[in-house]
Amino acid sequence: MVSRRFLRIKVLKEVYSFFIAHGDSPEAARKTLEHSIRKTYDLYHLLLLLAEELGDYAQRLLEHGLQKNIPTAEELHPNSKFVDNEFVALLRGNLPLRHYCEKQRLSWSGSPEVVKKLLAALYASDFFQQYMAAPDRSFAEDKALVIRLYNDLLEDFEPLLFALEEQSIYWTDDVEFTLSQIIKTLRQLRQGQSPDTPLMPLYRDDGDRLFAEKLLQRAITCSDEYHQLIDRHIKNWDVERVAFMDITIMTTAIAELVEFANIPVKVSLNEYIEIAKYYSTPYSSIFINGVLDRVVEDLKNSGLLNKIE
Repeated sequence: MVSRRFLRIKVLKEVYSFFIAHGDSPEAARKTLEHSIRKTYDLYHLLLLLAEELGDYAQRLLEHGLQKNIPTAEELHPNSKFVDNEFVALLRGNLPLRHYCEKQRLSWSGSPEVVKKLLAALYASDFFQQYMAAPDRSFAEDKALVIRLYNDLLEDFEPLLFALEEQSIYWTDDVEFTLSQIIKTLRQLRQGQSPDTPLMPLYRDDGDRLFAEKLLQRAITCSDEYHQLIDRHIKNWDVERVAFMDITIMTTAIAELVEFANIPVKVSLNEYIEIAKYYSTPYSSIFINGVLDRVVEDLKNSGLLNKIE
């Protein structure tokens, strides 16, 4: 599930926090990093539960309408197309999702207002109204509706974002990435799949976990050496005046350049320049690009940059 860029960002944030807060030890930082990544996996499962929660709430609304003393004609003959959505039923029956959420005690039972407001937003959407008005139905249409829910409504839905922020400080910045992984998951699910069909694993392989741990460890323990290297190549700048996030980005980038022989220089540079566009000042990516180019030449001349062809 987690990508290398996502892991780089997680490591970067932990390195930044470690030095800002004068962290106790690299091992403590590693445990915090591991916990942060694991919480993103919790968020992945929690958000996957939302489709089921919306379906259940819609079912209760239909039942409430039928129980009224004087129900309207619409309440007596409700459109149950969404309640009977086959793709939602597929998610509801997925055992890995169910077992993980039970084990981690993940649910929306404590946030009924979020589910209520999200269902209202879904009902008001053009794509939902078109879905409900269509005379025919199919599994493909049911699936497309759920994907539109995650793709079009959730990322900027403020009641949801507020609720997630209250539950975990680690979830605030992870929603966009997590939703992208959920949409990939939904697209891969097929009609008639077994209830045991696995969801995305946290790591693609053990190499990704080791990559994150080693990158963090080297960025922290070799920081003095890397800071000196950066200082040599900041022309006409006092290192104390450079944004600390810029220093942290370059420190983490150098750790990757030096420690991972199988990652091409261009890949590492491009990754951290892109990260700088989102996590530092408007001009940081240009500044960091120039400094790292000079650092790379220095490392090559010193014999410290040994890449596998």
